[in-house]
Amino acid sequence: MIENFNYGHQDNSTLDNLMEGFQLIGFDWRYIYVNQSIVKQSKYSSKEDLLGYTMMEKYPGIENTELFKILRQCMSGLVAKNMENEFTFPDRSQGWFELRIQPVPKGIFILSMDISERKKAERAKEEHIRGLEEMIFMTSHKVRLPVAHILGIASLLDNSILSADEINKVAGYMKQSALSLDVFIKDLTLMIHDQKLKAGSRIAV
Repeated sequence: MIENFNYGHQDNSTLDNLMEGFQLIGFDWRYIYVNQSIVKQSKYSSKEDLLGYTMMEKYPGIENTELFKILRQCMSGLVAKNMENEFTFPDRSQGWFELRIQPVPKGIFILSMDISERKKAERAKEEHIRGLEEMIFMTSHKVRLPVAHILGIASLLDNSILSADEINKVAGYMKQSALSLDVFIKDLTLMIHDQKLKAGSRIAV
């Protein structure tokens, strides 16, 4: 398809109907061809907003990115690259794209798939796992200690004859352990509530 593509013909229905974005970039970094998916991915309104312009004109600063470095390698080194790239648009919004870049006689062509939703889901999963790990850490470190103290004190009471003063001291230690356990339970409850709120916001997005 690429080899037989008419670079000067901008009404190619086959390419326009691709779900993947398809763009041809000339050696002067000007857009030679873009399909409708690229228009959507670019956040511009029409092909005319891109065609004939350079990438640097449409996305100021792109020449300083790692992506452009790879594009230049493909352009000058005649090598193909596959990559995932997080792109920052001029309005500061961001999107993730899976890119397949290949040299062609008049420059490079780039196939792109918007994978932003997949990346959001992956990040949400990672955040959820981190939250679970933190709760497990809190449970293992902040619950076991006061519980161990309480069990130790209970064992002491079971097996010892204590004076009134000693009983008062033991009761104080048990109270401290119980208060520590109560603080942890409140912290854990807040953490669970926060995790639910984050999960709800991710679903809403």
